[in-house]
Amino acid sequence: MLRKTDFLVVGSGIAGLTYALKVAKDCPDQQVLVITKTIADETNTKYAQGGIAGVMDMEKDSFDKHIDDTLIAGDGLCNRHVVEIVVKEEETEEDKDENEIINDHIWLLIKEKFSLKI
Repeated sequence: MLRKTDFLVVGSGIAGLTYALKVAKDCPDQQVLVITKTIADETNTKYAQGGIAGVMDMEKDSFDKHIDDTLIAGDGLCNRHVVEIVVKEEETEEDKDENEIINDHIWLLIKEKFSLKI
């Protein structure tokens, strides 16, 4: 069966669904189709141990424990240096603002690349 769509999103994980929702919101007259290799909730996001984790209580936890846990969960695919940076560096409000600017810029580039009229 052939299907026609304006936007095809491959993957129903957090990245795919976030993109699909953004497109659907910004392009209400366009059709968005999300496909996945199995069932909708069978995603890598699901296996990311609940998504976001961090060291919140230094008496009960430590950066080293969190780093080790991340490396184990990554099944040898993680770069230890990158994991150490991500675990040890705290996101500030300035980082959040910068990330929002970057996300908006990426979205503008996508609109421009595909000549979206929004």
